[in-house]
Amino acid sequence: MQDSLQTAQSAINSTKIVPEKQIFSLWEILFGGGLVSNIIMVAIFLLGILALYIFLERYFFIKRASKLTPNFLENIKDFVQDGKIDTGIDYCKTIDSPEARMIEKGLARIGRPISDISNAMQNQGQLEVSKLEKNLNLLASASGAAPMLGFLGTVIGMIMAFFEISNVTGAVSPKLLASGIYTAMATTAAGLFVGIPAYFFYNIIVTKVDRLVLKIQTHTNEFLDALNKPV
Repeated sequence: MQDSLQTAQSAINSTKIVPEKQIFSLWEILFGGGLVSNIIMVAIFLLGILALYIFLERYFFIKRASKLTPNFLENIKDFVQDGKIDTGIDYCKTIDSPEARMIEKGLARIGRPISDISNAMQNQGQLEVSKLEKNLNLLASASGAAPMLGFLGTVIGMIMAFFEISNVTGAVSPKLLASGIYTAMATTAAGLFVGIPAYFFYNIIVTKVDRLVLKIQTHTNEFLDALNKPV
């Protein structure tokens, strides 16, 4: 009798349904929220690619523009003192840098009032700054738009999840609620994952631009001081 009870108990235990353990799938979380959620997720990742491209393009562009030419300003001063203005202009044309193009404008107007020279250099400086800041507005927009898109995806996902729950008759399965929530929250996580680095990218580029502009202003002021120096 004892053996029969043990055998029956073993049979009952062997027939118990063991719940299947759910495997964490990043792909399913990111792209398992339906058509609207997938569209928003793709838009977020496209913003991330755009932000990374702009950051790398601007970083290396500014790095090239910041490259120092040994004794550049000293050579310009020597050309001015020796009266070799055309030689100085040709020398500036061989150097691909913002300050060289600004000083070239100044050299081309030597003989006019110093205010005209300064204005010409300032106008050229504005053009150079606009070149340095090219597409920075897009980088700033990407850093702000990505989290907002993520939040929009979360709101839409939550609306759709509660809409499905409202159509369920009887008790609501916690699994159904949890699945809808973590899928909806995935868009916010993706938006922050893109927006936070893009925000740092933007500030890094702005800082490099400011430093380069300060250096250019310093050199142009030295050039103007050299023109004003009594002979």
